[in-house]
Amino acid sequence: MKPRLVELLGCPTCGGELRLRNAETDPECETEIVTGELVCESCAALFPVRGGIPRLLPPGLSPVVERTSAAFGWQWQEFVEMYDQYEAQFLDWIDPIQPDFFRDKVVLDAGCGNGRHAFYAARYGSREIVGMDLSDAVETAYANMGKMPNAHVVQGDIYHPPFARRDGAGPFDFIYSIGVLHHLPDPEAGFESLLRFLRPGGAIFAWVYGYENNGVVHGFINPLRKGVTTRMRPSALPVIAWPMAVALQAVVKGVYRPLHRTPLFKGLPSREYLYSLSSFSFRRNYNIVFDHLVAPVAFYLRRDEFEGWFRRRGLRDVRISWRNQNSWRGFGRVAEVAQAESS
Repeated sequence: MKPRLVELLGCPTCGGELRLRNAETDPECETEIVTGELVCESCAALFPVRGGIPRLLPPGLSPVVERTSAAFGWQWQEFVEMYDQYEAQFLDWIDPIQPDFFRDKVVLDAGCGNGRHAFYAARYGSREIVGMDLSDAVETAYANMGKMPNAHVVQGDIYHPPFARRDGAGPFDFIYSIGVLHHLPDPEAGFESLLRFLRPGGAIFAWVYGYENNGVVHGFINPLRKGVTTRMRPSALPVIAWPMAVALQAVVKGVYRPLHRTPLFKGLPSREYLYSLSSFSFRRNYNIVFDHLVAPVAFYLRRDEFEGWFRRRGLRDVRISWRNQNSWRGFGRVAEVAQAESS
């Protein structure tokens, strides 16, 4: 971690200011602190800095949250690769946001996984980009982007974000969460939790699974996930995920891709989504299959449910759009004047 990160941090338990002590820097990179402690000035809670990452987890995580953390932690320490195609995928996820939007902003990637999105947010000129994840995926994220000059990695919980709040507002100009909120026990509560850490006029973006046009998921993937795969250790999941990925690769490469420009394409199920996978390598599609099967919790949201998150909290400039006709993008801004704590 970089020393200036402390200015953005706050105690996840009480919200108090944190002070860094016993810091040791990386002999090869003196701007990076590799070990130390963060102590809360209010409640005296201690949080370690280990491997360059502040470990700011609150006590008493629920069993389902711990299971989710373990599942995705294993996944993102297995699928560590950074592909060039990730940039186009990131921009498609956050469409219509463009790279210039990030310039000079303080940004939070809430649920950063292996750091692939935060890597590009840093390259687009964010003043500071913080990748936060609950799981051990932070190890991979730090290796992939943690030492970039404007990038930081924090281990923390979306329900208890370990960031400073002053005068009823947080430190971030922009918060985005891609593919994470729908895996929380209460996705809307996670969205609301993040909003508290925006500056006045700040923006939030989320991408979530859609309920609409996901018949294959509802009829086959979800029952398999709930009844079988989430009862397995993540390390054993390849027994099921690998052959499913072989079948998926054969279908998207052998059917969806060649039929894309023919009249027959319109009759294919989940055509936009599955066609979007036809340019991916087997390893990437294997990761996608694994991702669908490993999560203990997965919500598929209707448009009106998702849009309600933004409307109920009075966000402005709200934009909700399809992605591949089976998932939802959402963008909104908080008021220019911070709301009072009592609200």
